[in-house]
Amino acid sequence: MSDEIKLRPKEKFELVVNAGLQAIPYVGGPLSTLYFGYKQEQRFQRVEQTLSEVANELQGCNLPRVEEHNSEELMSLIDELTDKIENERIESKRKLYKEYFKNILKTPTNGNYEERKLFLEVLSRITPLQIELFQFILKTPNVIDINISKPGTDISLIRSSILQLENEGLVIATLNSIMLGGKQAGMPMKLEASEFGRRFNDFCLN
Repeated sequence: MSDEIKLRPKEKFELVVNAGLQAIPYVGGPLSTLYFGYKQEQRFQRVEQTLSEVANELQGCNLPRVEEHNSEELMSLIDELTDKIENERIESKRKLYKEYFKNILKTPTNGNYEERKLFLEVLSRITPLQIELFQFILKTPNVIDINISKPGTDISLIRSSILQLENEGLVIATLNSIMLGGKQAGMPMKLEASEFGRRFNDFCLN
Protein backbone atom coordinates (compact mmCIF):
# COMPACT_ATOMS: atom_id res chain seq x y z
CA MET A 1 0.00 0.00 0.00
CA SER A 2 1.36 3.43 -0.95
CA ASP A 3 2.11 5.89 1.85
CA GLU A 4 1.69 8.84 -0.51
CA ILE A 5 -0.62 11.51 0.89
CA LYS A 6 -3.21 12.78 -1.57
CA LEU A 7 -3.41 16.56 -1.69
CA ARG A 8 -6.57 18.51 -2.27
CA PRO A 9 -6.64 20.76 -5.38
CA LYS A 10 -6.27 23.89 -3.19
CA GLU A 11 -3.17 22.43 -1.53
CA LYS A 12 -1.67 21.49 -4.90
CA PHE A 13 -2.33 25.00 -6.19
CA GLU A 14 -0.62 26.56 -3.18
CA LEU A 15 2.40 24.30 -3.69
CA VAL A 16 2.62 25.46 -7.31
CA VAL A 17 2.36 29.13 -6.29
CA ASN A 18 4.97 28.63 -3.58
CA ALA A 19 7.36 26.93 -5.98
CA GLY A 20 6.83 29.67 -8.55
CA LEU A 21 7.54 32.45 -6.08
CA GLN A 22 10.57 30.62 -4.66
CA ALA A 23 12.04 30.42 -8.18
CA ILE A 24 12.17 34.21 -8.58
CA PRO A 25 15.86 35.22 -8.30
CA TYR A 26 17.08 36.92 -5.12
CA VAL A 27 13.66 37.82 -3.69
CA GLY A 28 11.80 34.55 -4.20
CA GLY A 29 12.17 33.12 -0.68
CA PRO A 30 11.21 36.25 1.26
CA LEU A 31 8.43 37.03 -1.24
CA SER A 32 6.91 33.57 -0.79
CA THR A 33 7.05 33.89 3.00
CA LEU A 34 5.46 37.34 2.87
CA TYR A 35 2.72 36.26 0.44
CA PHE A 36 1.63 33.15 2.33
CA GLY A 37 1.99 34.84 5.71
CA TYR A 38 -0.26 37.70 4.57
CA LYS A 39 -2.74 35.32 2.97
CA GLN A 40 -3.03 33.16 6.08
CA GLU A 41 -3.35 36.22 8.31
CA GLN A 42 -6.19 37.63 6.20
CA ARG A 43 -8.03 34.30 6.23
CA PHE A 44 -7.60 33.95 9.98
CA GLN A 45 -8.85 37.49 10.58
CA ARG A 46 -11.98 36.95 8.46
CA VAL A 47 -12.97 33.86 10.44
CA GLU A 48 -12.01 35.38 13.80
CA GLN A 49 -13.96 38.59 13.11
CA THR A 50 -17.05 36.70 11.95
CA LEU A 51 -17.09 34.36 14.95
CA SER A 52 -16.59 37.29 17.31
CA GLU A 53 -19.46 39.24 15.73
CA VAL A 54 -21.75 36.19 15.85
CA ALA A 55 -20.94 35.67 19.53
CA ASN A 56 -21.68 39.31 20.36
CA GLU A 57 -24.89 39.47 18.34
CA LEU A 58 -26.26 36.27 19.91
CA GLN A 59 -25.76 37.57 23.44
CA GLY A 60 -29.08 37.26 25.27
CA CYS A 61 -30.64 34.99 22.64
CA ASN A 62 -32.35 31.85 23.90
CA LEU A 63 -30.58 29.34 21.65
CA PRO A 64 -31.54 25.67 21.33
CA ARG A 65 -29.43 23.26 23.34
CA VAL A 66 -26.70 21.47 21.38
CA GLU A 67 -28.54 18.19 22.03
CA GLU A 68 -31.45 19.48 19.92
CA HIS A 69 -29.22 19.57 16.85
CA ASN A 70 -28.04 16.65 14.79
CA SER A 71 -24.40 17.15 15.75
CA GLU A 72 -23.00 15.52 12.60
CA GLU A 73 -25.12 17.70 10.33
CA LEU A 74 -24.42 20.88 12.29
CA MET A 75 -20.65 20.29 12.34
CA SER A 76 -20.69 19.59 8.60
CA LEU A 77 -22.42 22.92 7.92
CA ILE A 78 -20.12 24.87 10.25
CA ASP A 79 -17.03 23.27 8.71
CA GLU A 80 -18.13 24.19 5.19
CA LEU A 81 -19.25 27.65 6.31
CA THR A 82 -15.92 28.55 7.93
CA ASP A 83 -14.10 27.44 4.77
CA LYS A 84 -16.24 29.86 2.75
CA ILE A 85 -15.76 32.71 5.24
CA GLU A 86 -12.01 32.09 5.20
CA ASN A 87 -11.86 32.58 1.44
CA GLU A 88 -14.47 35.35 1.06
CA ARG A 89 -12.96 38.72 0.17
CA ILE A 90 -16.24 40.60 -0.35
CA GLU A 91 -17.40 42.14 2.92
CA SER A 92 -21.10 42.12 2.02
CA LYS A 93 -20.96 38.37 1.38
CA ARG A 94 -19.11 37.76 4.65
CA LYS A 95 -21.94 39.54 6.49
CA LEU A 96 -24.48 37.26 4.81
CA TYR A 97 -22.49 34.20 5.87
CA LYS A 98 -22.70 35.61 9.38
CA GLU A 99 -26.52 35.81 9.16
CA TYR A 100 -26.61 32.24 7.89
CA PHE A 101 -24.40 31.16 10.80
CA LYS A 102 -26.70 32.79 13.35
CA ASN A 103 -29.75 31.12 11.83
CA ILE A 104 -28.33 27.60 11.91
CA LEU A 105 -27.75 28.17 15.63
CA LYS A 106 -31.12 29.80 16.36
CA THR A 107 -33.15 26.87 15.04
CA PRO A 108 -32.08 23.22 15.36
CA THR A 109 -30.25 21.65 12.44
CA ASN A 110 -32.16 18.41 12.53
CA GLY A 111 -33.91 16.94 9.50
CA ASN A 112 -33.36 20.11 7.45
CA TYR A 113 -29.72 19.54 6.53
CA GLU A 114 -30.23 19.21 2.76
CA GLU A 115 -32.00 22.55 2.42
CA ARG A 116 -29.55 24.34 4.70
CA LYS A 117 -26.60 22.94 2.78
CA LEU A 118 -28.22 24.03 -0.49
CA PHE A 119 -28.81 27.52 0.94
CA LEU A 120 -25.09 27.74 1.73
CA GLU A 121 -24.06 26.52 -1.73
CA VAL A 122 -26.37 29.00 -3.46
CA LEU A 123 -25.16 31.83 -1.22
CA SER A 124 -21.56 31.05 -2.13
CA ARG A 125 -22.30 31.10 -5.87
CA ILE A 126 -24.37 34.25 -6.31
CA THR A 127 -22.81 37.68 -6.60
CA PRO A 128 -23.72 40.94 -4.83
CA LEU A 129 -25.40 42.14 -8.05
CA GLN A 130 -27.47 38.96 -8.25
CA ILE A 131 -28.48 39.36 -4.60
CA GLU A 132 -29.55 42.96 -5.29
CA LEU A 133 -31.58 41.88 -8.32
CA PHE A 134 -33.18 39.00 -6.42
CA GLN A 135 -34.30 41.28 -3.60
CA PHE A 136 -35.68 43.78 -6.11
CA ILE A 137 -37.69 41.01 -7.80
CA LEU A 138 -38.85 39.76 -4.40
CA LYS A 139 -40.22 43.20 -3.47
CA THR A 140 -41.65 44.16 -6.89
CA PRO A 141 -44.82 42.25 -7.86
CA ASN A 142 -45.19 41.32 -11.54
CA VAL A 143 -41.89 42.90 -12.59
CA ILE A 144 -40.98 42.31 -16.24
CA ASP A 145 -37.40 41.31 -16.99
CA ILE A 146 -36.86 43.79 -19.83
CA ASN A 147 -37.88 46.64 -17.54
CA ILE A 148 -35.07 45.97 -15.05
CA SER A 149 -32.00 48.15 -15.37
CA LYS A 150 -29.33 49.66 -13.16
CA PRO A 151 -27.32 52.80 -13.94
CA GLY A 152 -23.77 51.95 -14.88
CA THR A 153 -24.48 48.23 -15.28
CA ASP A 154 -24.45 46.58 -18.70
CA ILE A 155 -27.88 45.23 -19.59
CA SER A 156 -26.40 41.91 -20.73
CA LEU A 157 -24.90 41.45 -17.24
CA ILE A 158 -28.34 42.03 -15.72
CA ARG A 159 -29.93 39.49 -18.09
CA SER A 160 -27.22 36.93 -17.30
CA SER A 161 -27.67 37.55 -13.58
CA ILE A 162 -31.43 37.00 -13.81
CA LEU A 163 -30.84 33.77 -15.70
CA GLN A 164 -28.45 32.65 -12.94
CA LEU A 165 -31.14 33.38 -10.34
CA GLU A 166 -33.53 31.18 -12.33
CA ASN A 167 -30.94 28.41 -12.58
CA GLU A 168 -30.43 28.52 -8.81
CA GLY A 169 -34.18 28.09 -8.29
CA LEU A 170 -34.59 31.48 -6.60
CA VAL A 171 -36.69 33.08 -9.33
CA ILE A 172 -39.51 31.82 -11.55
CA ALA A 173 -39.99 33.38 -15.00
CA THR A 174 -43.27 33.07 -16.86
CA LEU A 175 -44.11 34.31 -20.33
CA ASN A 176 -45.86 37.67 -20.16
CA SER A 177 -46.49 38.48 -23.81
CA ILE A 178 -44.82 38.53 -27.20
CA MET A 179 -43.52 41.91 -28.30
CA LEU A 180 -42.52 42.72 -31.86
CA GLY A 181 -40.95 46.03 -32.69
CA GLY A 182 -38.15 47.60 -34.66
CA LYS A 183 -35.28 45.27 -35.36
CA GLN A 184 -35.82 43.11 -32.29
CA ALA A 185 -38.28 40.47 -31.28
CA GLY A 186 -38.46 39.84 -27.56
CA MET A 187 -40.43 37.65 -25.23
CA PRO A 188 -40.90 39.62 -21.99
CA MET A 189 -40.92 37.42 -18.91
CA LYS A 190 -42.70 38.11 -15.64
CA LEU A 191 -40.42 37.40 -12.70
CA GLU A 192 -41.26 36.39 -9.15
CA ALA A 193 -39.42 34.81 -6.27
CA SER A 194 -39.99 31.08 -5.88
CA GLU A 195 -41.02 29.55 -2.56
CA PHE A 196 -37.46 28.24 -2.24
CA GLY A 197 -36.23 31.75 -2.97
CA ARG A 198 -38.42 33.21 -0.21
CA ARG A 199 -37.10 30.70 2.31
CA PHE A 200 -33.55 31.42 1.14
CA ASN A 201 -34.16 35.13 1.61
CA ASP A 202 -35.58 34.68 5.11
CA PHE A 203 -32.71 32.43 6.19
CA CYS A 204 -29.72 34.08 4.51
CA LEU A 205 -30.50 37.66 3.50
CA ASN A 206 -32.62 39.09 6.34
